[in-house]
Amino acid sequence: MTLSSFAIPITGEQCTELRRLAEEAFPAEACGFIRADGTISVCQNRSAIPDQFVIGAVDYDDNAIAVWHSHANYAKFSAADIKACKQLNLPFVMWDCGSSELFYLDPSQNAGLMERPWNYGIYDCYASVRDWYYQQFGWELGDYERQYEGEWSTHGFTHFEDNFKAEGFLELPPGTPLQRGDAILFRIRNQVTSNHVAVVEDPAGNMLFQQLVGRLSGLSPYSSYFRDNTIKILRRAV
Repeated sequence: MTLSSFAIPITGEQCTELRRLAEEAFPAEACGFIRADGTISVCQNRSAIPDQFVIGAVDYDDNAIAVWHSHANYAKFSAADIKACKQLNLPFVMWDCGSSELFYLDPSQNAGLMERPWNYGIYDCYASVRDWYYQQFGWELGDYERQYEGEWSTHGFTHFEDNFKAEGFLELPPGTPLQRGDAILFRIRNQVTSNHVAVVEDPAGNMLFQQLVGRLSGLSPYSSYFRDNTIKILRRAV
């Protein structure tokens, strides 16, 4: 099955308007909603902190299909942005004035799988594999809270080992032939805990689907490097 491609569903006209609104508010953060009819609303930023935004409950728009805001000079979504995006279950659109770039988050698991940008907590190795299972097999896996970038190298980061059984996965004996959909846990430059997960996309072609730190998601060979750093191969009992 063809894997979906990541794209930001914002028109050129909307992008131009978001940039204008962001630059008018600079260095404060502007914010508002994108409505179902494509129009963009502006809300009062009720945050007392310069580099954050808060939209009051009274300003919520029932016709909103996305939340937008701006950054003065921070070319990624913050942990607070990701948390709010998931809580509202609405896409977040952000214009960064410093880099003159538009960024997009989709918490619904429907964001394109291929070439999605890295943003820890919502577009990372686990999120990409989780969304792969949702889009390819219709499986809904749990979303485990991430705390901070780089936590995967600490002793306390045991998300993968702690939760794979609860998600219905069983560890395969060494030498078991791979199947499409098998999950692989790795220790990448780490002797403490599993800090990376990928899914087998094409066993005959020896290809994995994965998202490495700071890189776009995509396909890559299950090379000797990844084999040497494999600690568990898992298959979901369905």
